[in-house]
Parts: sequence; structure tokens; C-alpha cells
Amino acid sequence: MKKIQLRRLIREALEDKVKECPAPTQNVGLNTANRDRAIQADFIKYGPLNVEEPGDYWKKIAKKWDTDVKAAFKSRCANCVAFDISERMLECIPGSVSEPVDEPGTQKDIDKAFKDKPEVGELVKEGVLGYCWMHHFKCHSARACNTWATGGPINKDEDSYDWQKRNLKQAIDPEPIDPDLYQDDTEGEKKNESLRNWFKKEDWVRIDTQGNITGACGTMKKGKKTTRCLPRKKAQSLTKKQRAATARKKTKSKKQFVKNTKAAKVSLKKKKK
Repeated sequence: MKKIQLRRLIREALEDKVKECPAPTQNVGLNTANRDRAIQADFIKYGPLNVEEPGDYWKKIAKKWDTDVKAAFKSRCANCVAFDISERMLECIPGSVSEPVDEPGTQKDIDKAFKDKPEVGELVKEGVLGYCWMHHFKCHSARACNTWATGGPINKDEDSYDWQKRNLKQAIDPEPIDPDLYQDDTEGEKKNESLRNWFKKEDWVRIDTQGNITGACGTMKKGKKTTRCLPRKKAQSLTKKQRAATARKKTKSKKQFVKNTKAAKVSLKKKKK
């Protein structure tokens, strides 16, 4: 068999895998393992357990994000960049795909919080089950976590397939995901400071494959391949060649989270007690 034929067969096989339902949507045990990890991990803390009786969950989230409770309350899975409720994904999820928020008081709080974006408020109240591409389990639109990021939800099949292509290993892996996933760049030191605070303080910027600083992190056009982000001071301390090397390492990988090169390595500073 010629190399070109082999490459075509491999490409076609991978394309088929990209269109498969993520393994956690088809395996209750796997979904539960990944969900429980997201609940227990300090850097995730998926919750609240009961959206109608959240206790002090939103206060803790607000403290973690260094914001007020009002802002934290509006940061839900429903409007997270990694929350997938595309048509193809809802077909992957067996059984009911919603667990509505029924308590009138909670509904009023949600309406008030999302009065400027009622469509998101309705999605929160409907309690839609979608797929989380960050932590790989079926999540509830009214819940949240410490790794929430604005820009969602994912509601187009083409965007859903793109996320699966970039997270293919985790999507088709029959085993629970690596407990250290998403801590590569910080080496697990995120115990004392949230990534959100870190991004805010360090002024993170985007680096292209030529080593240029091209703008603020998170400002890429939707659909473009993700480039490397670094704190501005760190980026400016590197040579253009060093910046290019870590950016190329990122773009060449099919993984969503890729370690920096040795020269570009960054880590959170531990707070003094």
C-alpha cells in the first residue's frame, strides 16, 4: 500500500471518529466518573448540587473569581464556551435532555440576573443537559464551575465536530480522563489562585507561529485554530524564535491543552501564608 493511500485511510478513519458520540454520553459509569472528578477537584468545583438550594456556592465562586455574587450567578454552563447543545450532541444524549428549574423564587432570580439576555436565562431555567468539552461529562445548563469561560453555548453541529476534533482522545477514550488534565501549564499549583485572577493580573497575550504578539488572549476569531497564550511579561522576555517555538508546538498538537516549551514555561506563584 502506498503512503498516500495509507494517509487517506487514516484521515477517513479519524473523520469517522470525529463524528462519533463522545464516549461519556454513551457510558453512564464513565460519565459519572468524569462528573464526580469535576465536583471534587478544587480547580473545577462543578455545582451547585441543588440549583434551587445552592447554599453558599455562588459566594465561593465569586471569591474564587475575585468578583461579586451577581456576576458569578450569571456565569453558568448555559453561556460557557465549552457547553455543547448542538442538535447532533442532544441526539447523542440518551433519555431526557432537560431537568427544569421549577422553584418560583429561583426562576425569578434567574430572570432578574439575565434580563439583558433572556435567551440565556431561559436556557438556564430549562435545565438543558449538554456536553462539557472541558471536563467531558453531561452537564446541566444551570450549574457552573471554576473553569467557566464566556462565549457559549455551542449550538452548531460544525462547531461541535470541531471541538471533538481538537479533543478526540478524551472524546473516544473509554477510561476516565487524566486527573491532571488542564493543569499542564500550571503544574498543579492552582490551589491558591484561580486562573481567572491569574489571567487578569498577568495580562495574557496571543502569540502566532511566527513569534509575534498579536493581541489579547481570547480575542481570536471563532473557527480559527487556537494559538499560544502567555503572560505579556513572559512573552516579552523571550526571543521571537522562542515565542514561535512554543506557538508552533501548540498549533501542531491535536490536544486542546499543550505544555509550553522549556523556555516559555509559566507557573502560578504561591501565596504567602
